[in-house]
Amino acid sequence: MFLGSVRAVVHQRGPTRLFSTSTLAADASHKVVVVGGGTAGLTVAHQLLRSEKFKQDDIAIVEPSEWHNYQPGWTLVGGGLSTRDAMRRKVSSLINPKIQLYQDAVSTFEPGQNQVTTASGEKLTYGDLVVASGFEINLDNIEGLGKALADPNSKVASIYTYATVDKVFNKIKAFKNGKAIFTQPGSPIKCAGAPQKIMWMALDLWTKAGLFKPHNPDSPVDVDFATGMPTMFSVPKYSEVLNNLREERGVGGLFQHDLVAVEDDTAIFALPSGEKVRMNFDFLHVTPRMKPPKFLADSLLANEAGYCAVDPATLQSVKFDNVWALGDSSSLPTSKTAAAITGEAPVLVENLLSAIEKKPIVGQYDGYTSCPLITEYGKVLLAEFVYNALPKETFSKYGIDQSKPQSVFYHLKKSFFPWVYFNSFVKGTWNGPKGWSFGLRGYASNASPNQKRGFATSAISLRNAPVRRPRDPLNTGRSSRSVLESGATFISRAPPTPVSGRTTLESANALFDSAVPVSEADLGSLPPQLRQRTSGKTLTETEIAQIQQLRAEAPYSNTAGKLAKQFGCSPTFVSIVAPVPKQIRNARAAERKLQSATWGMNKRVASEERRERRALW
Repeated sequence: MFLGSVRAVVHQRGPTRLFSTSTLAADASHKVVVVGGGTAGLTVAHQLLRSEKFKQDDIAIVEPSEWHNYQPGWTLVGGGLSTRDAMRRKVSSLINPKIQLYQDAVSTFEPGQNQVTTASGEKLTYGDLVVASGFEINLDNIEGLGKALADPNSKVASIYTYATVDKVFNKIKAFKNGKAIFTQPGSPIKCAGAPQKIMWMALDLWTKAGLFKPHNPDSPVDVDFATGMPTMFSVPKYSEVLNNLREERGVGGLFQHDLVAVEDDTAIFALPSGEKVRMNFDFLHVTPRMKPPKFLADSLLANEAGYCAVDPATLQSVKFDNVWALGDSSSLPTSKTAAAITGEAPVLVENLLSAIEKKPIVGQYDGYTSCPLITEYGKVLLAEFVYNALPKETFSKYGIDQSKPQSVFYHLKKSFFPWVYFNSFVKGTWNGPKGWSFGLRGYASNASPNQKRGFATSAISLRNAPVRRPRDPLNTGRSSRSVLESGATFISRAPPTPVSGRTTLESANALFDSAVPVSEADLGSLPPQLRQRTSGKTLTETEIAQIQQLRAEAPYSNTAGKLAKQFGCSPTFVSIVAPVPKQIRNARAAERKLQSATWGMNKRVASEERRERRALW
């Protein structure tokens, strides 16, 4: 690819690329233009840069915002676990200096001319275009919502905008009595689990304060979850667990109730039949509707719904072969989460590089995404799944059921994910479940035999690593080699240690031969023999039965060591007469494996928490 050249548009799928030698008069030319400086745009741009196929300013990012927000962290802000300022950085501080940043908005796409026009009128010519423009929050689509959120005395709250997210926790704490409703639209939104996360945290807070009493008509607080979806979650496995939690905790379920208007203290919902339902509230948390930006929806790149139409496996545009898309603004049929970018970005980068080098496009995205659902303070249900709502769980190989809320996943959500996001994710070195890949990334399409390789924790980064050969144990400084007449090589080595001059076999045998038997008189002067170490106690059948009963009732707490100390026997005896069930042993082994697997993560989390405490102090 050459800067300033024009690529003819191919209105079909496939890797075929045609070039023209005519030169465009444009304000700027780049090999790759990335529209959007969010999670998807930054990750792709930096992974492309790390391929070492691009030089200074070959890659450009067009992003109008000054600040980059870690929006998954807004759930933590709404739950009082963080501040909104801790979840943002300046866009310029997150971009490598080798990448050109245009702090401007896009006005139009001109894929026929391989150009992007900015709001200031500047035209950017590209060889390849990556659309990562994200979602726009559409407050106007719900009548009266914008006015309600702008009113400081309103009973309406939302974690989905920077202007309102820091007000949510104060309103939750101030709420003492009445009807609380948490809504979720039926259309696609950023992180479909966030409306539930804030509800579960508020419910936990009100329950601990004695304001919410499940299944009690005298409860001061009554909670409903109103969703435009027919179920609690799109994946049946997790939906069933969440619905059981809802029923167990006494939360009302208003399914296929889509919020369409807010009038003072009344929420108006639309049903699939077209009927409108009015409900009074004393606290209302709203998840607004979202949509692709207008410049994308009105362009030739978009499908009927306004998303950039791409192949769900390769992420290549179905209309223009040098256009790619990922993230919230793409037509990919998966949940719109930051975790999805860990699966989408590497595939897009690999395929884009293959297309540039005129190689077959082989990268396949399986639809992986993740949603860490906070079900209460201290526990998270870690949902991971791919296309067709099929679970694909990272920790299942350790025997962990991720549909069960876990405390270790809570620390991932609260501390580890925000840290790794700003320090590695948007810089292109974090690959989600595949871990880190520092140094150069070894994509299948662009790895070379002589390429230096850095430390990596993912198989894709080690695919072309040189083979390590073991050291020859005979090739030492003390060995000598000589070639025999037969042609074979004879190797002789000196002993690893010299023969001791202090004792020889002959001198030792002489000592044994001259030994004099010990007399009876001499035996009397020797110290007494050591007593055999025994417990000195024989357990009765009743005591053994007690051990077995205690072991069966609480195998986790009544360990072999604890019962041995209590009954005056050995832990081995306890394990023999009262062995724990196989599933308990497997669960303990899984816990140990999980602790081992997350040691590095826990260390980083602890280090980050210490840094935050020092900063606050």
